[in-house]
Amino acid sequence: MKQMTGYLIILVLITASAAVAGDTSTLSGVSRTLNPAISVNGLMRAQVADKNTSAEMNGFQMDGVEAQFTAMVDPFWKANVILGLHPVHAEEDDAHGHATTYEMGIEEAVVENRSMSAGLGLKAGRFRLPFGKSLPLHMHQYAFADAPLGLTSFFGDHSPTENGVQIMADVPLPWYSDLNLYGVSGESEAFDAANKDLAYGARLTNLWDVTDDASLELSGSWLHGQDGRHPGESQDVDFLGVDLTWKWVSSTRTGGPAVTVTGEVLFPQYQEGPTDPVGWYALAQYRFSRNWWLGAGLGQAKAEMGLDDDPDLHAHGFDGDLREYKLNLTFAPSEFSFVRGEVGRYKDQITGEDDTRAILQVNFTIGSHPAHMY
Repeated sequence: MKQMTGYLIILVLITASAAVAGDTSTLSGVSRTLNPAISVNGLMRAQVADKNTSAEMNGFQMDGVEAQFTAMVDPFWKANVILGLHPVHAEEDDAHGHATTYEMGIEEAVVENRSMSAGLGLKAGRFRLPFGKSLPLHMHQYAFADAPLGLTSFFGDHSPTENGVQIMADVPLPWYSDLNLYGVSGESEAFDAANKDLAYGARLTNLWDVTDDASLELSGSWLHGQDGRHPGESQDVDFLGVDLTWKWVSSTRTGGPAVTVTGEVLFPQYQEGPTDPVGWYALAQYRFSRNWWLGAGLGQAKAEMGLDDDPDLHAHGFDGDLREYKLNLTFAPSEFSFVRGEVGRYKDQITGEDDTRAILQVNFTIGSHPAHMY
């Protein structure tokens, strides 16, 4: 509680300083013209489930609040800091029932230079791993209320965020091609945080202009580390992924029709674990009016341990065959807000259990917010 209070005090002080940024007086010896661009994003939902009776799946919830600070440090470095407040669900007990608390953490804190010699860029600090199309996004950037089940079943509910260093390089090809290489501490949910070995990976992004209105992106990702399902045993795990995105935006009408189709496949490779695990999703978004988007998506996470395996192994990671089918309708009056209605169907092919959920989600952003990922 004291830690969260400290974060909030810092946030209030910085925000207060920004409020007087227009005053450039240097009588105090400190110029106020160098304040960072500040924004705050809030994401909330109302949710109800057909079969799941837990408080977590029924009722109102703040998905998170993020405060972002961005500025040029000097001609060499650009800095970006994101502080996030996210829910932590306490377990139910007979005396107090189910309670939701919130904790503050550092989502990102990086310095970055993208104009080094030989077309190289450098990023250092805490950042989301550049693996795949969906995992690097923040929650308010998702096409649906939650990240794809085909990814979260293997990486956990939170996108992998690590401390480390990343090198970006332009690949000399006839089309746009970008290579990311990174080494990180390996402390996120998928890895063994107690192991001293680093995690490392790479992502190659290729982008083509198909027509004046359309573009095609094909990318591959690889991530290696120590398996978090077997802490202390120094077992390797590799994640391989391929994603494809096609975008079409009308060039003749501002705010006119637009279509985005994205597909991604994940192949986890465990040293010891389930047989042929795979996760995938496909989604489509269609802007049929200036401020209205219609979305559809489906996905699967599959990993079979086998009925004769040691039962203790089932506690180490995902095991089963889960599928999801989702539809949503989003009203986005500007880039600073949206209201989304969503219905999702979730099925467990092994147990035969299924559930239907309905979600109403509201998002808002205040302040100067950097551009989202393409």
